Amino acid sequence: MRKKKSLTIMATILLTIMGMMLSVSLFGQTIFSLKAFQFRLALQFSEKGITQVEIPPLGLIKAHTHQTPVKIIVRLENIDLELLKEFVSDSPQQAKIISDIRSQSKHILTVYVFKLLLLSALGGAFGVFLIRRKGIIPLLQGALGGLILAVILLAGTYYTYDTREFQKPKYEGVLRAAPWMVSLAEQTFGKIETLTEKMQVVATNLYDLFEQIENLKPLTETANDIKVLHVSDTHNNPAGIEFIHSVARLFDADLIIDTGDISDFGTPLEALLLDRLKKLNKPYIFIPGNHDSPDIVEHLLQIPEVTVLDGLTEINGLRIIGFPDPASFGPDVVPPSIDDIPQYVDQIKEKLFQVPEGVNILALHNHDMAKELAGYAPVIVFGHNHRLAIETNKDSVLVNAGTSGASGIRGLQSFNSPYSVVLLYFRRIDEKIKLVAADSIKVNNLKQGFTLERKVFNKEKELPAENPDNQVLNLKSYFD
Repeated sequence: MRKKKSLTIMATILLTIMGMMLSVSLFGQTIFSLKAFQFRLALQFSEKGITQVEIPPLGLIKAHTHQTPVKIIVRLENIDLELLKEFVSDSPQQAKIISDIRSQSKHILTVYVFKLLLLSALGGAFGVFLIRRKGIIPLLQGALGGLILAVILLAGTYYTYDTREFQKPKYEGVLRAAPWMVSLAEQTFGKIETLTEKMQVVATNLYDLFEQIENLKPLTETANDIKVLHVSDTHNNPAGIEFIHSVARLFDADLIIDTGDISDFGTPLEALLLDRLKKLNKPYIFIPGNHDSPDIVEHLLQIPEVTVLDGLTEINGLRIIGFPDPASFGPDVVPPSIDDIPQYVDQIKEKLFQVPEGVNILALHNHDMAKELAGYAPVIVFGHNHRLAIETNKDSVLVNAGTSGASGIRGLQSFNSPYSVVLLYFRRIDEKIKLVAADSIKVNNLKQGFTLERKVFNKEKELPAENPDNQVLNLKSYFD
């Protein structure tokens, strides 16, 4: 008799636990919205305490964040692009946005916890009901058992939860190539505002510094001179785009040439950041890079100021020919392999031969392809490897703008890469338009400020460094 009673108690406890777990697993989901984003939150039981963030179609991020046998799943279900577009373009106060999100998140989490407690109680009672114990008391005992178990698990999860585990997460899918996604959520808003302000200060200080350069090595600019601002590899960084705008405006650039990788994954969401280009009142020549998908290109084509170049164009007498990176024609962000580059270089050479009058600028994205084409155009502009450089090779001036977005939106979290652009000065000499000078502008970080280096060229080539007539300046200024 005692043995039978013990078995009954054990069965009751087991079924209470199973009923509670089944109820939570089947019905313990909730869908909620935070600003323009809609999420699904769910709990599952597992061997380890894991938080899993799912971002379709990019993949997921997992971290061992707590000690209880519970898996917390947060899945991005939908993005209201119109609302997000309004949200980005209006640039509301970031502190208020973060405060509103925190307040709303607390409310959502509180409601969700009460839902889980109710489901646990109902599941525990249902488990007792399955063994057909009569009376209301056993059902209440099952409900209480399920409730107590849920409280223990939720409290244990709360008190052992460690957000620092997201510093060493595991990635699946495309997100393996983007470890910046997690910390981006807590750092981006504040830093965009700070960096945008700082970049405007930088551009203003650069303009003041420009006058010092003119005193040391005047260019004796003429009304027919053409200023071209070369930028590249902004990778979704809004602060970088604002910096480009400021430099173009203050230095009165006639046009901007962007040699690609304005995005990271080429998704429609990233395309919303490109609307900032509508502020420009200058021609913007864009050469798609390997990170720029057809969706990105299609969005750029809708912006009046932007010309997506695949061939020859002429602005103010300056003949510019450009070719998209082969990877930009599909969803794959992988650039051409070293073995495939000669094939693409040969195709570009054939197209250059079809322009007998010649070009002033050849614009590409990939630095390896650009170097193979040295000697086929007077000036070749490119990017891709994020390394600012200006050099001469085979009577060509090779100009790499580096990364105008400090390696992208990841630059909002650190300053391992500088922001960089190059301002090119073209002048009509002997009935031909030629490059006469190039200013390399590099923003190191918020403390060290920026550097500006000028290289002056004669009619055909850069003056030798030892020539006293060639003053290569390396000036530095600080934010203070």
